[in-house]
Amino acid sequence: MEQPSHTSTGGWLARFSRPAQWLVLIAVSLLLAGVFEIAGLPAAFLLGPMLAGIFVGTNGSVIRLHRAPVVGGQVIVGCLMGHVLTADIVQSFARDWPLFLSVVLVIIVTSGLLGWMISRLKILPGTTAVWGVAPGAASAMMIMSASFGADMRLVALMQYLRVVCVAGLASIVAR
Repeated sequence: MEQPSHTSTGGWLARFSRPAQWLVLIAVSLLLAGVFEIAGLPAAFLLGPMLAGIFVGTNGSVIRLHRAPVVGGQVIVGCLMGHVLTADIVQSFARDWPLFLSVVLVIIVTSGLLGWMISRLKILPGTTAVWGVAPGAASAMMIMSASFGADMRLVALMQYLRVVCVAGLASIVAR
């Protein structure tokens, strides 16, 4: 049986120049964000570009951002988070810290067991399952997974698909 031509080149987008790949990413991001905004999803401008990035990344794109915009974006998000952190929030956390700590521990243990079971049952290869279901820090999980021999692309898909599901569900609950 003949394989599709895009599998040998890494995906159909690999044939395009980097500027053309950026245009595809921007166009798909705008399209999805617009559709989600019209649909009334509160996280339209998060979900649209994230899904566009997954689409472009899984179809052979080789575009990458330079380090400066990535760090700049993280700085902005950190400042926004710091700005909304009030004394009331700190007091609430201090008052209920055992509950927060318990929830975090349950999530870590549950995800560890789930990853171990998926790996042991050979549903996913090697340590891919463990890194893919690990909670939080998707970009860090991808980088560390490559060091431990996991399939970084599959880990990225699992991590960011979870982010999309959580953001989508939070949007629906918020409505």
